Amino acid sequence: MQADRVYLSEIYSAIQGEGLLVGARQIFIRFNICDLRCAWCDTPESLVKTRDCNVEVDAGKREFESILNPIDIQHIPSYISRLNPALHHSISFTGGEPLIQYQAFNKLITAIRSVTDIPLFLETGGHKPDALKKVINHFDFISMDFKLPSSAKAGNYFVEHKEFFICALDFNKNLTIKIVVTSDTDMNELADSIEMVKNVSEKYENKPVIFLQPVTPINGTKPPNELELLKLQSKMIQKYPYVRVVPQVHKLIGQR
Repeated sequence: MQADRVYLSEIYSAIQGEGLLVGARQIFIRFNICDLRCAWCDTPESLVKTRDCNVEVDAGKREFESILNPIDIQHIPSYISRLNPALHHSISFTGGEPLIQYQAFNKLITAIRSVTDIPLFLETGGHKPDALKKVINHFDFISMDFKLPSSAKAGNYFVEHKEFFICALDFNKNLTIKIVVTSDTDMNELADSIEMVKNVSEKYENKPVIFLQPVTPINGTKPPNELELLKLQSKMIQKYPYVRVVPQVHKLIGQR
């Protein structure tokens, strides 16, 4: 990857629909490329390099122009400025998997800081701890996925996830952990993930909140029913009290 250019699929203004900052207005910078293929992925266009990036012209108007990839980082502040950063809580680096292009973050964030100082939010699969260590100081909020093999169907990343959230806690970052649950979720895997977070968090003052996110139906993947969700949360909060259930709210309001 070139350190002065990035592959993006979108830059736009929207309402955060997941996790701790649900309801907050953010500028989303959606990165191309992901090395995982999760069963519930709802942004398949961001999994690979695309020819163009869609950049919103005016915040919330849903009028876009196409910019050729890879994008020169020096042009990105102008795209951010026209979305009126002052209206927003933060800027979300999302994907795809943003940490695949971590080598460009220093220049990209320096460029962004030339036009706004609002907080930066990293939304990641949580499986690239080495990359996180190189860029973590830039971010105010980190939301990581804990991908369970039974439901994500993308492999087992328990070791990488553990190293990732230890790094975030060591740097005293505002960390949240998202676990997507489906009708296929294995209770033992879920219990193991909660137990791991509990054990690691014991020595830290700030405990990360875990969000169980019932999957939005896609590609034949279905969420647990009401009784199953209540059962899941009941069992998990007995292990670790900081467990909430929140769906993808942006899907409920018809937002991209």
